[in-house]
Amino acid sequence: MTRQAPATITGSRCLVVGAASGIGRATASCLRASGAAVVGADLPSATWPGEAGTSSLAMDVTNPKSVAAAVSAATEDMGGLDAVVNCAGILGPVSPAADMSVEDFERIIRINLTGAFIVSRAVLPRMAEAGYGRLLHISSTAGKEGVANMAAYSASKAGILGLVKSLAKEFALSGVTVNALAPGNVVTPLFAEVPQEQQAAQAAKIPMGRFGTPAEAASLIQFIISPAASYTTGFVFDLSGGRAAY
Repeated sequence: MTRQAPATITGSRCLVVGAASGIGRATASCLRASGAAVVGADLPSATWPGEAGTSSLAMDVTNPKSVAAAVSAATEDMGGLDAVVNCAGILGPVSPAADMSVEDFERIIRINLTGAFIVSRAVLPRMAEAGYGRLLHISSTAGKEGVANMAAYSASKAGILGLVKSLAKEFALSGVTVNALAPGNVVTPLFAEVPQEQQAAQAAKIPMGRFGTPAEAASLIQFIISPAASYTTGFVFDLSGGRAAY
């Protein structure tokens, strides 16, 4: 280990990918309020909220050079890198699989799943070299159970689960944990793209009878990437109001 691991989340240096909106934005705000050093990253075209203390970088998760440059810049800015939260992703067309083009399918896989791999490849070796790190990817209940008319999205989020479990085993002895969060229906700009009739059908599956909030996701993420979560890796955390069956 090249440096002492942070004792609490306050001492952590965190990179949040997809931080301009939704769960990523809420996570960056939550971590910053807890005293952590935070750098947010999102697409060059992203519109940032303009919150006080925000440090932001451009990153396209489908471009390895863009990811590597942003990770290096964030590490230099904070003097190191302890935790990475990858919230980057798209929903894509909500339509029957037979109506989806191969191009649309591959685009969703490229952003959601290949992007997660590119981010992982950029951050895990440097964390392992430091002897400490936390990596969290956002998956979905769609990746666990599949959602009708969301074949590509479901497949991409299922792929993240396999990726996380594989990487967790690979880095288990390095001091680095790799986990996933599987939200159900959280009220974000992404969820607003789901047709109203499908939202109603999904709401009926939630035992708590309501959708989640980005703030609730951020609170759980804060724990997962904290030094306190030291003996959990390769795990998929549920955030579904009781909807998920496993």
